[in-house]
Amino acid sequence: MPADSVLQIKVTLADIHPPIWRRLQVPADLKLARLHLAIQTAMGWENYHMHLFTTPAGDYGLRDSEPGHRDERKDPLDTVAPTADDTQLGYGV
Repeated sequence: MPADSVLQIKVTLADIHPPIWRRLQVPADLKLARLHLAIQTAMGWENYHMHLFTTPAGDYGLRDSEPGHRDERKDPLDTVAPTADDTQLGYGV
């Protein structure tokens, strides 16, 4: 992906009716830690809870070797969801 690529993502809250969602446009090379902050801002949240990205490449979160999460500060979004066919990227708070 070119360095200046932009990805459009839809963030939908699970198990909420009617659906609550936000559409974000973010740089493809945005680190997952920064994506977390963008989601927090878009949803009007204040970053009070732990979170986890669940991807085909593994789980990413705050650096912590005990649960085995990968460091979200190191990997960009385009490495864990590199194609348009990748429609699911789990995010939990």
